Amino acid sequence: MLVDINLLPQSEKRSPQWLYVVTGVISLGILALIVLFILVGNIGKDVDALTTELQSTKQQRAEKEQNISDFESSDAWVQLESAVGWAENYPIDTLPVLDHLVELLPERGFMKEFTYAEDGSIQLSIQFDTSSEAAYYLTHLKESKYIEDAKLSSLATETISETKQSAVNTESVLPRYIAQYDIILNRIAIKEIESEENSEEQGGDSE
Repeated sequence: MLVDINLLPQSEKRSPQWLYVVTGVISLGILALIVLFILVGNIGKDVDALTTELQSTKQQRAEKEQNISDFESSDAWVQLESAVGWAENYPIDTLPVLDHLVELLPERGFMKEFTYAEDGSIQLSIQFDTSSEAAYYLTHLKESKYIEDAKLSSLATETISETKQSAVNTESVLPRYIAQYDIILNRIAIKEIESEENSEEQGGDSE
C-alpha cells in the first residue's frame, strides 16, 4: 500500500476581507473625486455668474456717471439753473409796475408798447411831443427806486402822412418822437409795493 506523503509546507488560504477593504477604499476615492469635480464645477459656474454680474454693474455705473457728466456739461444744466433762479424771483405783478411807469410820464406822453420779459426786464415804446421830454422821462426812470437801471435805446421821429396834414391844415403840425427804453426792475422794491397793497386790501376788508 502506497502512502503519499507531502513534506512541503502548505500555504495558508488568505481571507478575502482585504480585497473587500481595498475595493472599498478605491470606490470611496473615486466617489470623492466625482463629488469634488461636481463641487468645483458648481463653484466655477457661480464665480462666472458673479463675474458677469459685477461687470454688468460696473457698466451700468459707468453709463450713469457718463450721463451725469454729459448733463452737467450740457446747456440743460444752465437752463435748469436759470429756471430755478427765475422761479425764486418770479412772479412780479406787472400792474403796479405799469401804473408807476405811467405816473412818471409827462402830460403829453403816451405809452404805445409795453413788453415784460421773464428775467424782469421791460421794453417800453413811448410817444412824446419833444425830444427833451424823452430825456426827462429817462431821468425820472433812473431816479425811481423801483427801477434798477434804465437806458434810452432809440429815439425816432414819427412820419406824419399827407392825410393827417390835410385834416389839421389849420394848425401847425409838430413831429412826434418815439422813444424806446430798456428797463431793469428792482425786484425787492417792486415786491414791497405788492406787500403794501396787500396790507391795504386786508385793512380795508377788516373794516
